[in-house]
Amino acid sequence: MNKKTASFSALIRACRAALGWSQTVLAEKADMATVSIARIESGAISPRIDSARGIVRAFQDAGLEIREDEPRGGFTLIVSEQVFEVKKTD
Repeated sequence: MNKKTASFSALIRACRAALGWSQTVLAEKADMATVSIARIESGAISPRIDSARGIVRAFQDAGLEIREDEPRGGFTLIVSEQVFEVKKTD
């Protein structure tokens, strides 16, 4: 697994954890198959550009902000108040 794939896999796990989402929920929100999410997350495959965009868009729509390469070679995840409000009502 290359460094960029490993970073994206870690990003997916961190975002799913912040939202309390399963791979199935992410797959539904990103309009992808659950098996594809699992393979991308495990690093077995690198996502296609449109798949990566769909995943990131699903997280952004849910209230997460992703800053790539902050710190260098990593990412910063910013969780909006919207996420906490949704979790309170669950």
